[in-house]
Amino acid sequence: MHVSASYPIPVLTFLVFCSIFAQAIQAQSTLDAYVFESNNRGFLQQAFVTVYSFPDNTVIAELRSDTLGHFSLPLPRGKYRIFTRKDVFYDRQDTLDLNSDKVFVKIEMQRKPGYLFDISLAEARDNSDQVVDAIQGATIEIYNRTQNKADIVLKNHPNAFFQHTFEQGNHYTMLLRKPGYLAKRIEIYVNVKGCILCVDGVRDLSPGISDNLTAGNTMGTLVANVELVKAKVNKRIRVNNIYYDFDKWDIRPDAEEQLDKIVTLMNDNPSLRVELGSHTDSRGNDAYNLTLSERRAAAAVAYIVSEGIDSSRILAKGYGETELVNGCKNDVPCSEEAHQQNRRTELRILGIGAEALDWIPLAQIVAKENTEQAAKNTRKQAKITTEKPKQQTKEPVAGELAAPVDPLAYEQQQRNRIPKMNPLPKNYMGYAIELRCAGKELPADFPDFRGNEQVFQENTEKNGFCYYLPLAGNELQAKKQFQQIKQNHRGAQLVLFDRKGKNYLP
Repeated sequence: MHVSASYPIPVLTFLVFCSIFAQAIQAQSTLDAYVFESNNRGFLQQAFVTVYSFPDNTVIAELRSDTLGHFSLPLPRGKYRIFTRKDVFYDRQDTLDLNSDKVFVKIEMQRKPGYLFDISLAEARDNSDQVVDAIQGATIEIYNRTQNKADIVLKNHPNAFFQHTFEQGNHYTMLLRKPGYLAKRIEIYVNVKGCILCVDGVRDLSPGISDNLTAGNTMGTLVANVELVKAKVNKRIRVNNIYYDFDKWDIRPDAEEQLDKIVTLMNDNPSLRVELGSHTDSRGNDAYNLTLSERRAAAAVAYIVSEGIDSSRILAKGYGETELVNGCKNDVPCSEEAHQQNRRTELRILGIGAEALDWIPLAQIVAKENTEQAAKNTRKQAKITTEKPKQQTKEPVAGELAAPVDPLAYEQQQRNRIPKMNPLPKNYMGYAIELRCAGKELPADFPDFRGNEQVFQENTEKNGFCYYLPLAGNELQAKKQFQQIKQNHRGAQLVLFDRKGKNYLP
């Protein structure tokens, strides 16, 4: 009699499961890969890797290489397509056949011409020993001025660091902004205007730890530590030397370059009000030095206002030799270098208005600057064409004041300036000075409007045409500004626009 072997159903199920499990184990493989730069210049961390099935291109996994350029991934045996990318490198695509338990792969990436900047943000130090915090939540914008396009816009960036690639043959403008800090502008030139790599506005710039500049200076990774200055009332900002001819206060072409930087600072920080202070050393007559510094400060401010900065935002102040930064007082022998420390120009923050919730985009700022620069170049060319050669004049001796450009005449000119007329923005919220309301539209040269850079107009059925000067800041700051302005506008009133409408304040 034949007896057939038989198994209980649970045992048979277990055997089938073991067989399937063994086949599954046998079908598994591990992809063990390293990403590195060509010519053995080091492993590449944070490379983005996407694994696709082949040939249907279904995404299987997305991951990044670690600090050693390594990544590992278990996969069923078969064919796959690996796509690898990293900033400043050319993308790479590979097709792999995983036909063993472990497959080792080297992914070599070719660097593009250009520079990868690894940028960190922190508060500016007052001294080298000060411990400062990293800055998070900044708005970061980079604009390619050569190609006229925005490269990057990061609003409220959550980290204190970011990376960006600056490519050959381009001029970039970077603008970093955060409430409570002065906006920071950086200009980057990569193989343009005679610069292999020029960075204006960064104090600390160095080669990276593992990626150094190539011999041909065409590519590399650089570390940049960018500091933002805390915006505080009475904080002083040193301005690079503004040179004047002996005993003169006329703005020289080389001084214009430094004053243009102040114009840029004021444009990048529209809520800022400052004092421009001019200081001399102790040599010469005290009263004479005070007068000379006042005229130099007035001339510098006049230039800045002529470049479009509202005169209410900047005040000229001459200090003479009253605020020396060292012991080089009268009759104290000092070196020329020590005297030079006292011959300086400083900005002092007088007030900081409320920050706008939505800053003007960098692209709009650049467009405005380009338009103004073109107009400025046209004016200079016209001046060169029409200007007659100057007659030689006698160089004044020490202590002799040449005929001044009268600051009072400049002030009178500013009081007679005709403003630009703009409509009051819809849903405007905040403080403003109501200059006047009238039943009919008033011209820009109306006496109450003169002396302002711009006046905002509102047309309402109840009050007719009303004209305003918007104010920045809280109620206390608004009242202080109102007290200054109403001296020349006796009929003006302080108002507050809120959700309920316009309210007149005492």
